[in-house]
Amino acid sequence: MEEQQLTRLREAWLERAACFLLEYMVKCGLPATVVRVSCGWPARGGLGARVAVIGQCFPPAMCQDGVPQIFVSPRIAESIQVLGVLLHELVHAAIGCQYGHHKEFSQAARRVGLAGPPTATTVSDILRPVLERFVAAYGPYPHAAIQPRVKEKVGSRLRLYECQCPNPIKVRVASDGFQARCLRCGGIFTRVEQGEEGDRCLNL
Repeated sequence: MEEQQLTRLREAWLERAACFLLEYMVKCGLPATVVRVSCGWPARGGLGARVAVIGQCFPPAMCQDGVPQIFVSPRIAESIQVLGVLLHELVHAAIGCQYGHHKEFSQAARRVGLAGPPTATTVSDILRPVLERFVAAYGPYPHAAIQPRVKEKVGSRLRLYECQCPNPIKVRVASDGFQARCLRCGGIFTRVEQGEEGDRCLNL
């Protein structure tokens, strides 16, 4: 299947899901709203972040035509989770992003069946059957999760050696086989390993 067709399927699924969830929200007493939805990286907590943001709603004031825009992170692909994230962001759009995750949002989220802390809601047992009906009707979310690799911070490649003086002379060299004697104390420089318990000397 061509990439462009896959993209259309994914965006179409999200659009159908938004319509389905918005109708459900109105039945729960929340105001009707119009939004744009897409799969994309959020403004923060995106590709290279250790703590991922899995959804974001941009308020009307930030959108040129005044229509809120919602993005679901490419990190997630499980259908019920995606629907739960989308519903969370739709609640923001419906009541107003200016409320953040305060009481107004929390109360609205509970009304539609989202559980857990307001900043990280989950799908409750009451809400799950509603979302499963959508998946049964339209199939699973047609997306493969992107799992970015976070580069680990690489420490210095130089090895630390020190002599036997009371106030040791310390040198750093890029060799595991460094051999030298201190001209002050006459002692051989020894390798120092940095560990959680402090410096530990190893005789070469």
